[in-house]
Amino acid sequence: MASITVKFYAFWRAYLGLDTLSLEAADVGQVMAQVEEKFGAQLRAKLQALGIQADQEIQDYCLLLLNGHNVSRQSLRQVKLRGGDVLHIFPLAAGG
Repeated sequence: MASITVKFYAFWRAYLGLDTLSLEAADVGQVMAQVEEKFGAQLRAKLQALGIQADQEIQDYCLLLLNGHNVSRQSLRQVKLRGGDVLHIFPLAAGG
């Protein structure tokens, strides 16, 4: 297990009421499972209040950067962590 920092950005900060979180995990999949357990229902309720259908896991609504590298499209259980890593969680953006 590695001690890492999770940083939240944009509306995630406002919706979750925090900007950083310290966690112990072996891989990014474990981190996201912990984030889902702690905040999944809360985040989905906020999104649904805005009229956004939110019935998937948190990781499906975000961009994940581990130490500045995009890991969103990788198998999260295969992305191993080291002590001091920082996982940045951004909401997906859309526009035109």
